[in-house]
Amino acid sequence: MTMNGQCEAYIQRGLAAHNEGNVALAIAEYKRALELSPHRPDALHLMGVASLQLGEAECALDYLRRAVDLQRNNPAFIGNLAHAYFATKQYVEAAAAFRKASRLNPREMQYQLGIANSLAMQGKLSEAETLLKRLTALFPQSALAYFNLANVLRDQGRADESIECYRSAIKLDPQLVDARNNLAGALHRMLDFEQAEQEFRTCIEIAPDYLLGYCNLASVLIDIGRFDDAAAICREVIARAPDFEPAHRYLGAALAHQGRLLEALESHRRSLRLAPDDPKVLQNLGSILTDCGYFRQGAQALTRAIALNPNMASSHLLLGQALLGHGCFAEGWAGYAYRPWPRTFSETYPGTALTRTLPPQLAGKRLCIVKEQGLGDEIFFLRFLPELHGAGALITYVGSPKLASLLSRSPYIQRVVDDSAGLPEADATMLVADLPYILSLYQTSPLHNNKDAKTVGAHSEHFAEKISVFWPEVPLPITLTPLAERKDEMRRRLATFGAPPYIGLTWRGGTPPREQRLVIWALFKEIGIRPLGAALKPIDGTFIALQRSPQPGEIQTLSKELGRQVQDLSALNEDLEGMLALLSVIDEYVAVSNTNVHLRASANRPSRVLVPCPPDWRWMHTGRSSPWFPGSVVYRQLPTGDFSLALSKLQHDLLTMQRAAD
Repeated sequence: MTMNGQCEAYIQRGLAAHNEGNVALAIAEYKRALELSPHRPDALHLMGVASLQLGEAECALDYLRRAVDLQRNNPAFIGNLAHAYFATKQYVEAAAAFRKASRLNPREMQYQLGIANSLAMQGKLSEAETLLKRLTALFPQSALAYFNLANVLRDQGRADESIECYRSAIKLDPQLVDARNNLAGALHRMLDFEQAEQEFRTCIEIAPDYLLGYCNLASVLIDIGRFDDAAAICREVIARAPDFEPAHRYLGAALAHQGRLLEALESHRRSLRLAPDDPKVLQNLGSILTDCGYFRQGAQALTRAIALNPNMASSHLLLGQALLGHGCFAEGWAGYAYRPWPRTFSETYPGTALTRTLPPQLAGKRLCIVKEQGLGDEIFFLRFLPELHGAGALITYVGSPKLASLLSRSPYIQRVVDDSAGLPEADATMLVADLPYILSLYQTSPLHNNKDAKTVGAHSEHFAEKISVFWPEVPLPITLTPLAERKDEMRRRLATFGAPPYIGLTWRGGTPPREQRLVIWALFKEIGIRPLGAALKPIDGTFIALQRSPQPGEIQTLSKELGRQVQDLSALNEDLEGMLALLSVIDEYVAVSNTNVHLRASANRPSRVLVPCPPDWRWMHTGRSSPWFPGSVVYRQLPTGDFSLALSKLQHDLLTMQRAAD
């Protein structure tokens, strides 16, 4: 057999193996052909295509370039070269190659799809959209045209239109798994959890080996609080594919939401071993490390995540919250600016610009301060108003109607406006939770640069760690003065309940996971009624339930555990004037963190706060106190999810106090 004949035989054997899906054998045969004829275009082309299929894009690029150099007007060669450019993220070169292939073969839709996708990857979404809309008109039966158009619409934030296009693609090709997955993802982002779950389940029914679909389903289940179901799905995927990174990531998330932080940490560490340069994976690990108390390592991981993707706002926010929780306030406020509320404000008030700096002179300036987050957050951040007022600013506060009467008596606020009434004219408008950052930059602010904070060691090259004894001074809670007549009313009501001491109780704060229906989670705190009742049973006094919306039977269960009737004043959560008055006169308040803790602090009364792990930054990451709540005592849940030690300390402290009083 001649050399050309032998070369052709190798190529044919390679093609046969290639068609049977044995790409490795095909490559071996193509290599033999190229050893005999190094410049044979079809062998170079086939070698490049096979290498591309194996994920060896750089190698494929070399072979395909050589093939195109030998056949410069072969659209198939140029089209596959374009795919290699795309796989190596050379999107400008990919677009140019796809254009040339399309000119040579204008009937081939794949080349035009390649142009559109290359434009999209360059951020030229409107150009890509125009081309893809033309393709859906030219090829109305093409599911891929609708699928790619849907992706471009999604990336422009046009969720409703993208969902319509995904559905069109699926109607044309019900087996197009990627379209179903992306449709479910779009529904998930729209908070349509039921439809998202259904589509992800259909996705994995159609393609049982589509592991990403299982993990995305787990993500939806996490967001609706079905943590056990999510964890079970992730474990199923891990059993089938131990090195599939997303399964470890979502398992870690499900475990963390169950309070099983140490188990979650192991899942996220495995995730990082599988994807060491993924900024999202680093962010997850950094977050769980700080939650478990490994602050230095957590800050380093979050810093690295930010270096890899500076535009990932969640990494900045998590790092900021971790820094705040360790007393690094000036640095922490900078990260806290990345919370989602400024974006929400811009969507709600598109014509109003937010201010994050102050002029050197504030005297006579009209400042509009706008609420954000929940009632407790509003009260918490209002502590920064006295400094603005002291500098001569005239403050209008746009807040929740429930707080209006309380705040109308504050000497620091000129006017209180209902948040449904729109924004008043002002020299500057700012969010209430931006005040600490704004004031840290203000030249007369005592927060400036944390001058009073001393440092102990360094946990990374960027941040110094503060210990509690050296935390810089922070403003006291804003004073909210209860009405004298309401205080008298509450004293009379308490006297009808029984003998003092009067002890208020709240065992749940925030919105339960199954009810939140948010992609960005709000903090939820809860302690079991039975262990709480068992811990408080030896304590003398009259117990009062101050729980917002107690569930049926909860107060009766708590009464049974305490061995005495718990009085129910939960309705006062809708009457904050009455609640403030009550909190100012009861002897003790035992609670998870909630709005009432903030109200009691504003009445200059301490609380005994059961803090879950991970703690909200306001309660700091360690210690039995927080500088933000003077006099309050903190009882911390362990990273294992165990509250028993915290409840034992609570019981000991209350018994010690009562014995001292006797």
